[in-house]
Amino acid sequence: MAKHKKRGERETKNSGRSPSPCEGRGSQPSAPAAPKFTKWLFIFGVIACVAIAGFWGMKSFLCSTEQPEPSTVPSKLTVEQEVSALKKEEIELAEQLMREFPNSEAPLVLMGNVRRKHGNSAEAVKCWEKALAQNPRRPDAYNGMGWIAVEKGEYEKAIAFWRKALEINPKMPGVHNSIAQALMALGKYSEIIEEAQEELKISPQSDLSYFLLGQGYLKQKEYDKAKKYYETAIELQPNNMNAYYGLFTACSRLKLQDKAREYMATFKELKAKDRKVLMDRNKAFDDLVTIRKGLAETYRDAEQLYWKKGNLQKAEELLERAVTLDPKNTEYLMKLGELFQNRNRLPDALQMYEKVREMEPDNMINHMNIGVLSMQLKQFAIAEKAFQTAITLAPKFSGGYRELAQLYLKTGRKFPEAMKLAKKAAALEEIAANYFILSWAYDKNGDVAGARSALKRATELDPGNLEYQRMYELIQKRD
Repeated sequence: MAKHKKRGERETKNSGRSPSPCEGRGSQPSAPAAPKFTKWLFIFGVIACVAIAGFWGMKSFLCSTEQPEPSTVPSKLTVEQEVSALKKEEIELAEQLMREFPNSEAPLVLMGNVRRKHGNSAEAVKCWEKALAQNPRRPDAYNGMGWIAVEKGEYEKAIAFWRKALEINPKMPGVHNSIAQALMALGKYSEIIEEAQEELKISPQSDLSYFLLGQGYLKQKEYDKAKKYYETAIELQPNNMNAYYGLFTACSRLKLQDKAREYMATFKELKAKDRKVLMDRNKAFDDLVTIRKGLAETYRDAEQLYWKKGNLQKAEELLERAVTLDPKNTEYLMKLGELFQNRNRLPDALQMYEKVREMEPDNMINHMNIGVLSMQLKQFAIAEKAFQTAITLAPKFSGGYRELAQLYLKTGRKFPEAMKLAKKAAALEEIAANYFILSWAYDKNGDVAGARSALKRATELDPGNLEYQRMYELIQKRD
């Protein structure tokens, strides 16, 4: 069975067992589930711009003002000592959240995740069960319990947990693939295909889903289909060693011996590289990297609790710590940018997005963010370049055309080009924002009738927008 775990599911062992904070807690009133911040989206305003934010120095989160700041790990510690210190920091963070949010099940879920990462599966389950007692609609708790069941070889039980997670959140990423892997262990190959196909509806670029489809069809001796899906898996993940072995097997069955030999050669090459990596790796150092990234995720999860509560200062402190632990994680940098915007700190928000651009030059959303913020800073040349890059990266996304058209209209130049861009945006996506910019472009190009028609359509698409209504009433009075 192809092994696949989500980020944060790799376990390391504790040197000793800490008392479980999940034990002995009474039942608490249910609270809404804290949303997982998996993918965030920056909403580009057309009429009003979002307030932009800046930056100030971090304060301690884990301790009050009377308490000392949480200590950073001195460089003189050995790797093993640093791992131990980071684990302790993570437990203390989870415990602090449980104290500060006593009526929420979210810290219990987080503590369960931490306990599992540290190798305490039994305590993790206790935490999740406590959380579910407070709020039974926590798919993440069922997901964690599913993985623990798999580790025990209880595949049917794991599938049952994952089915419960999907009942709560039918679009939860990765769960159908998890079920498919458990079904593989049970030899239920036709059901594997069904689950992998369902996962592709949620995550169309999942190379694991295509690999699982290949496995399912291979086991059912439908070798042509298996070959097709293995090939797609490799297109998405060129170093998928197992997919190459699957292709070798499928091509052998199809009597495509030249192809089979080619795929076997690639498989052996990748396997040799993988073996060398395993031989050369510094296990202690790898564990440290894993622990640091896992702790960063826990700070990210904790930040969401404060974001939801409206305490943006604490949220910022936690994200800053996450970035310190995992400085190349662009999710954290983009989230910091969004948070700085909400705190009216435009230069710092722009700095975060510029860092992301260096790491991910093909991140279209990030270029849009840079464009919008640069326009607000009146750095129009930078904004223009950012929007043009976004259009190149995502030519079927209307936002790039709309925002570039708006830039030209605001700066009083290139009105004919603005008209072309606005028309393209409206053709790609029939939303009120696009028609509002189109109306503006018509007006700047001297076509009042066109402006009136486009603005009328904007009000139809967004009847509750008072600004559109006001503008439409004004243009009705013009000749």
